[in-house]
Amino acid sequence: MTSSDSIELSKAALREEMLRRCASVTSEEASEAGSAMADILSASPDWLEARRVGLFAGLPGEPDTRPLFSMLRGMGKEVFLPRCLADGGLEMAGVADWSALRPGRFGIPEPPDGAPCQPLSMLDLILVPGVAFDPFGGRLGRGGGFYDRAVAAGDGGGRRLGVGFAFQIVERVPVREHDRGVAGLLTERSLAPVVESDP
Repeated sequence: MTSSDSIELSKAALREEMLRRCASVTSEEASEAGSAMADILSASPDWLEARRVGLFAGLPGEPDTRPLFSMLRGMGKEVFLPRCLADGGLEMAGVADWSALRPGRFGIPEPPDGAPCQPLSMLDLILVPGVAFDPFGGRLGRGGGFYDRAVAAGDGGGRRLGVGFAFQIVERVPVREHDRGVAGLLTERSLAPVVESDP
């Protein structure tokens, strides 16, 4: 077995474990977490210097991001949500009203056709979903690779902030060279920059 194969097996095992734990999260817990995250982020001037912010619509088992959306819009931020394209690409489209979102290719709420788009490179802050994160900025996604490809294509944009429940932060996320990490971690408990040095 190659090192690459070993990493992929480790990813698959961690993804399965975390998705199982996320499946037990109730809608009430997700809503409470989203409200706590909005309060925490709103008290962080450093991160909220951003004018254009990328967000995402939380799926069942993920934090409810509607409170974050309402907080950001209430502060006058431009908010962009992702659309997953048929070619594996990712585009960010502006949304002024959450009710405008429509089910996308994977059933994930997305901005409607015709919504104005901005490349990731034009966003100041991108709040990124994940299945697991680690204190060094490692991120494990659901396996589609949409964010990783967009960043690797030179469309990285501003600082990426991983968003998840506190239990999704693990000691170490298995990563490969093409995996793109985050600069900070936002949970229902705290907002913290990642650790710069990896022991």
